[in-house]
Amino acid sequence: MIYREATAQIVPNFWEEAPVERAIVTDTLWFMDQTSAVQVGFTGLNYAKPPYNKFSVIRSRFDHWLAKKAEEAGAHLMTSCLVKDLIFEKEGLTGKKVAGVVLDDGSKLYSDAVILAEGAMADLAAKAGLRREISADSLKIYVKEILALPREIIEARFNLEKDEGVIIGMVGFPTSGAVGKGGIWTNRDSISLVVGGYLNQIVNKGLNLYQLLNRLKKHPMIRRLIEGAKTVQYMSHLIPKGGYKSLPQFYDNGILITGDAGMLVSGRHGTDIAMLSGKYAAETALQAKARGDFSKKTLSSYENKLKNTFFMRAIESNKEARDYYREYPDSDFVFSKTLNEVAYEFFKEGLKTQDEKLNEIIEEVKEIQSLQKNIRDIYSGLQHWRVF
Repeated sequence: MIYREATAQIVPNFWEEAPVERAIVTDTLWFMDQTSAVQVGFTGLNYAKPPYNKFSVIRSRFDHWLAKKAEEAGAHLMTSCLVKDLIFEKEGLTGKKVAGVVLDDGSKLYSDAVILAEGAMADLAAKAGLRREISADSLKIYVKEILALPREIIEARFNLEKDEGVIIGMVGFPTSGAVGKGGIWTNRDSISLVVGGYLNQIVNKGLNLYQLLNRLKKHPMIRRLIEGAKTVQYMSHLIPKGGYKSLPQFYDNGILITGDAGMLVSGRHGTDIAMLSGKYAAETALQAKARGDFSKKTLSSYENKLKNTFFMRAIESNKEARDYYREYPDSDFVFSKTLNEVAYEFFKEGLKTQDEKLNEIIEEVKEIQSLQKNIRDIYSGLQHWRVF
């Protein structure tokens, strides 16, 4: 997803020229079991017209366009190369500063400031001493498959008109007991399907993401949506999920870190946070250039900018979520399964009143665990459970 308001701060009215796929009008969450799903969602047709809300995109197309915009503004883009190391120079008697980068062919690029946007593993941020080594329980890994399908079939199956799009988040069944989620969304003439979860749980439970993806495709509700589609692309991605307690130091002499490298992810918000943190880092570098001072003291204004953002407030307010998922590693699976069993009973027609059915359902839920534990679990879940 590309979020309109954040992206427009980088390129105003970007949707008029950018290769966006569809304007998302329906946002739905499915709590899934083997043959069912309890669905919670919203459709807002006003999102199909300016100023819009968010768009589905194919990143290979969108990122190419965005890189071209940077080049038009004066950036020099270098591809097919890898930054292997940082260049350090002495600063004062005992200090040091980052003065550039070393590429994989041994060549060096010198700079007054280096802005790292290297993704979740952030090896260079660790080398700079800004971030601790990341643990497997602080990462989520997702795989994605893009399936080609004629646009008229997509629109018929998802109840859409031209250029309208749908995103469906899924918890429970897709990750086979691990904390994570699946998702499906519509592009112009293809469908994107993803599944993934916490890296440590994927490993410890012996799960295979490729198998999880194929298992999800065979679910009767998903199979009907993608029937006849042809696979055109696979990809995978690591997402940092360490939360507030794992945030790094964002700056030092001559260096700033942004986006996933800075563990700046909140719920489903990642691309917009990456863009905005990059914008604030660039503004900080410009201010430092105007002063002729790229010291840690000057670059500290970057962290002040971050602290005043909606996403940093969101990350801080949800700082206990990681501990919650450690205590309740099967929360998504149990919650989804229970919801579906309750729904099956509630909607099953028979010779009982609704009140009688409700009383029976309550008694069945009590048998799963004590009422006191149910209350504690529900209270903790309301405080910390997140999917969006």
